[in-house]
Amino acid sequence: MIHSLKFIEQVKWHLKSDVFIQPQTNLAWQDEIVDAVNGLSAFILKQPSLKAYPEIIALAFWFRGAHLKQLQQQSLQASNKNGSGKIAGKVFHIAPANVDTVFLYSALLSVLCGNQNIVRVSERSGEVTHILIEIIKLYAESEPGKTLARYLSIVEYSAQLNNVTAQLSRWCDLRVVWGGDTTIELISAIEPDTKQLSFPDRYSIALLTLPESNSIEATAQNFLTDILPFNQQACSSPKAIYWLNVDENKQQDFWQSVQQLLPKNKNQLTMSNKVEQHILLQKLAVSHGIELAQHSGKSFAKIQSVGPLGHCKVKNLTAEMLIEHSGNGLVLEMQIETPQQIENNDKLQSLLLDVEVKDVEVKGVEVKECALNLGKRQAQLGKALEFDVFWDGINLIESFTLN
Repeated sequence: MIHSLKFIEQVKWHLKSDVFIQPQTNLAWQDEIVDAVNGLSAFILKQPSLKAYPEIIALAFWFRGAHLKQLQQQSLQASNKNGSGKIAGKVFHIAPANVDTVFLYSALLSVLCGNQNIVRVSERSGEVTHILIEIIKLYAESEPGKTLARYLSIVEYSAQLNNVTAQLSRWCDLRVVWGGDTTIELISAIEPDTKQLSFPDRYSIALLTLPESNSIEATAQNFLTDILPFNQQACSSPKAIYWLNVDENKQQDFWQSVQQLLPKNKNQLTMSNKVEQHILLQKLAVSHGIELAQHSGKSFAKIQSVGPLGHCKVKNLTAEMLIEHSGNGLVLEMQIETPQQIENNDKLQSLLLDVEVKDVEVKGVEVKECALNLGKRQAQLGKALEFDVFWDGINLIESFTLN
């Protein structure tokens, strides 16, 4: 039972289940569980103060009743295919510190699959994480919320407390780790025989064509929607733009639209982010000998500022440069004549397009073929941060049930 977990170390239980649901008697997608998650979605959407947090509203919208029916159908199809409708049992989620909402997508999907869940949140978590925790605690006082609380516990403790992580790892049947490569390596060494899903460092890119049929202003807004939340540190936020045969004047129109739209966005970069951009670019210049597109030979890299956001056009853009890119609103750019000039890499997660992947009329079949071959995920610009059951090549619903 969860309430039997006791630690000599200092931990803070934000929400702690007093009842353990025996996994052998439970199946995924029970009506009361679906109603409880749908109820949380409705509860969030009814809070006027939360409209100032688009990432929270997006999460609530994702778990609305109509979408849950679609997810349930996917789960039933997977169960019929694999001959299983049972559950993983006990799942221990380790949430990242830099993307505040991702832990709840993972945890609620596991709840819907009927699992008992413990989520460890970081002491370095941001404002949105703590708002979500308070929302869940408040919702847990309602009848449907009490059902949710039977399946979901949230604990906070220092990453240095390896003994706590070890005990929770022995408790669980599946460990889900969101974080950087170093974090995952450290956690994987704790109770290494624990079954584990890992979501390590990734980077994403945008391939832009700026077709006449698209508004440049709308494209600029979609770009900001993907880059500003979480200070560009989410794995699906684009670190670079590849311009596919786009006229320089149109590129300037794009950046002018970005500059005009920046002040209107809720998520904002700060002067601290601006400093980090310069530090990052000089680090990349030293490590990789960046060549600026407007000069021949190697040059001291400079950032073109668009308010607090910075961009720099280079002659060559490698996967290694993007792997080392730490966010904070720095956009690297490269002009290309063919998508084949984009270097693929195992760490490339999302390819973002300003046209639909199925649209082959704008730049020919070549764009579609590129989209199907680059990265683990393809999405339209403006939807990079939308969660999906298939994440990083892993089907989470299938992973949260027994095969």
